[in-house]
Amino acid sequence: MAKGSIIQLDFHTFQDADTGAELVRLTPVDVLCHRNYFYQKCFTRDGCKLLFAGEFGDHRNYYLLDLKTQQAVQLTEGAGDNTFGGFLSPDDGFFYYVKNERELRRVSLTDFIETTVYQVPENWVGYGTWVANSECTSLVGIEIDRADWTPLTDWNIFHTFFTKKPRCRLLRIDLLTGKSRTIHQNNVWLGHPIYRPFNDHCVAFCHEGPHDLVDARMWLVNEDGTDVRKVKTHAEGESCTHEFWVPDGSALMYVSYMKGQQERNIFRFDPESGINEVIMAMPSCSHLMSNYDGDLLVGDGSGTPVDVQDAKGYTIENDPWLYIFDVKQKRQARLAAHNSTWRVLNGDRQVTHPHPSFTPDNQHVLFTSDYEGEPALYLAKLPQNLFD
Repeated sequence: MAKGSIIQLDFHTFQDADTGAELVRLTPVDVLCHRNYFYQKCFTRDGCKLLFAGEFGDHRNYYLLDLKTQQAVQLTEGAGDNTFGGFLSPDDGFFYYVKNERELRRVSLTDFIETTVYQVPENWVGYGTWVANSECTSLVGIEIDRADWTPLTDWNIFHTFFTKKPRCRLLRIDLLTGKSRTIHQNNVWLGHPIYRPFNDHCVAFCHEGPHDLVDARMWLVNEDGTDVRKVKTHAEGESCTHEFWVPDGSALMYVSYMKGQQERNIFRFDPESGINEVIMAMPSCSHLMSNYDGDLLVGDGSGTPVDVQDAKGYTIENDPWLYIFDVKQKRQARLAAHNSTWRVLNGDRQVTHPHPSFTPDNQHVLFTSDYEGEPALYLAKLPQNLFD
């Protein structure tokens, strides 16, 4: 299919059997579709259009879905889209994504003209999710030495790749000029670079790999490469994961879990004071995301983590629920069952992960699930009496 093609979708509305929450399936169950990474901008500012990825043709490409007309327009074509890292610009005028692990591209949403902003050097590979600053004038990303690179098509390779100690570098790319410079480089697997919102001086990144083997998961560095510092020293038996900046820039939040325990903790890190604090305990959610100021959180219940070496020691019961957390009142409630399998599908480790986040008006949660067939996109409406 060609860029600009229109696909008419047919939304399906139903209720969760246990909570009664209203859900809408946006994409068909016989076509692989999924959302982008949970902290990347996927909705237009008015909440009327949604960026997603789908395999409606020979390749998995990006689409922009009009939630009123239920029509999706194709934004990219051909093979090689990184369909998790793409994001909309703050003014909704452009869409950015990485092609073939080589090219950072910008697509105009008015005429679909595509421009290569930055080219990854031949001896490097563009890896993971690349994230822009609040003004969308610069971006941080990770490149891995091509000599060390292996496609991460399953969790066994994920574990092995960690032991290679690949040569990685954290980059800043100017989105206006395409010029890049290295912020930080190490023979450690680096991932998840994220600008602190409204503060370009501060960049978060992680040491990637099995959570129970990494020295410390979360790190900060100044944009000029100075003052590399860890966010948290792990306690004995502790693993941390899926950190994100609260969208107003006030804090870094993350999931902490202990060996042999079903329950997990929501942590908040204050980048000004350097203090980590437990916000509240929660069920075994894998991903967390907040609303703009961090008052509400959404998480996706999961099973035994696959990204640890000692899977037996971290064995837990599967939790199939989406949860909403009221941070101020320390309350939680089940929103709806996501029932996703978390399976690796066709060499893709992420495609069945729910990756939930709020719509711009905080009235719905967007997530991915494959419980009806192929991975599909869903919206779950937050009831007025959710915490009653």
